[in-house]
Amino acid sequence: MKSYWENKFITLLHKTPKTKEEVEEMEYASEQFGRELDIEASELLKEIELNGLKVNELWDLVNTREPYPEAVDILTEHLKKPYHIKNKEGIVRALGVKEAGVKTLRALLEEYPKFDDKHVKFAFRLSLFNILKLNNPKKLMAETNESDILIKELIQLFIDNKKLSLNRFDKLFEEDFAEKIIDKQNVK
Repeated sequence: MKSYWENKFITLLHKTPKTKEEVEEMEYASEQFGRELDIEASELLKEIELNGLKVNELWDLVNTREPYPEAVDILTEHLKKPYHIKNKEGIVRALGVKEAGVKTLRALLEEYPKFDDKHVKFAFRLSLFNILKLNNPKKLMAETNESDILIKELIQLFIDNKKLSLNRFDKLFEEDFAEKIIDKQNVK
């Protein structure tokens, strides 16, 4: 469900032409909506800080080049929690790092079918790609268990295609894996 400020911002964003007052109102609504998102993510950020990493907002993790291994398990756990789609996308994107492993791959694949938004779906695929591309696939394979059939297939894709591009992965994922993930979700 969208908040008042999110609705106000989106309504004004799509309105054309805009008066000077409407532009100011849209900017204010955007700020208020951003505050709502920050409040929602505050517990997550506190947990990350307790683990030794200070970040001002969730998207700081997405936009940094510095590693943050102390945050990956916390982010993975929070992936299952009910956040606004913008915060959820930030969590998903922040998980696409070398420090993530099979546990995070499992969580991403479990959450993927719960979203219809094409941008969030792409964020999931991008994070899966980054985790698989940045890690040694054979080491990841060694971390899997018998029930990780889809993860093993994804890892094998990287073993067989060492120079797999994001575009190619995205296409193969949509063709070969998306339906399997949905089917697996429906079996549960």
